[in-house]
Amino acid sequence: MRQPAFIVATLTGSLLFGASIAGALRAPATANPMATATPGTRAEAAARAQAVAETQAQLVTLAAAIQDQFPGHRVDVALDRPIVADAGPAQQEMQALARVRIDGSAPMPVRVSALYDREAHSIDSPSLWFEATGAQAADEALRRALATATTHRLGAEFADQPFTLALADAETSGIGGRYLRVVARGTADFGSEGRAATTVEALYDPRTGEWLRLDYALGADPAQVVPDDGLAYAGR
Repeated sequence: MRQPAFIVATLTGSLLFGASIAGALRAPATANPMATATPGTRAEAAARAQAVAETQAQLVTLAAAIQDQFPGHRVDVALDRPIVADAGPAQQEMQALARVRIDGSAPMPVRVSALYDREAHSIDSPSLWFEATGAQAADEALRRALATATTHRLGAEFADQPFTLALADAETSGIGGRYLRVVARGTADFGSEGRAATTVEALYDPRTGEWLRLDYALGADPAQVVPDDGLAYAGR
């Protein structure tokens, strides 16, 4: 089975996973290839070079956007070649596999999706999903801490709208040799505005009590009422 060739995109200068982006993408050198090229082949070569340059820019931008999600921490990123699809005249949707190290942790596998602005050469907020195995139920203290942190996050984004968040369950998995990936599901109730199924995915440092990252997704009104297990939090 062919192993994926990871493209390094570390902005700290270290090459954690092998070669540089340019080295990984550069075509094999030939002896003065343009000397005997026809106009057609020169145009094709120029188009390929432009595509390589754009891919390099996308990878560097995506790596920087991932690093920006963890302010105050040293983050090294290795990216596999992304899948890129047009998402409008000025945007492209990018999906990639990454290996992320935070403050010297072991590499953590992450699935990344993002919108790349071709005009601004920027990515605002990539979606990160940490891959982990061996999930087990989170203890009560961690579940309540996650509920509180999620309520604060929701409250910041729905500042003028009262809501209640109820988390029905939470699971943890060790990752990176020092962190916990925490996933929880529940319901956000916005009163007259309706309810939304809520999934929370977070990265937690049990040594410091810091939530390095906390992301949530709001879905359709759930078919079932979430059990009242004491993890309901009000926000506004």
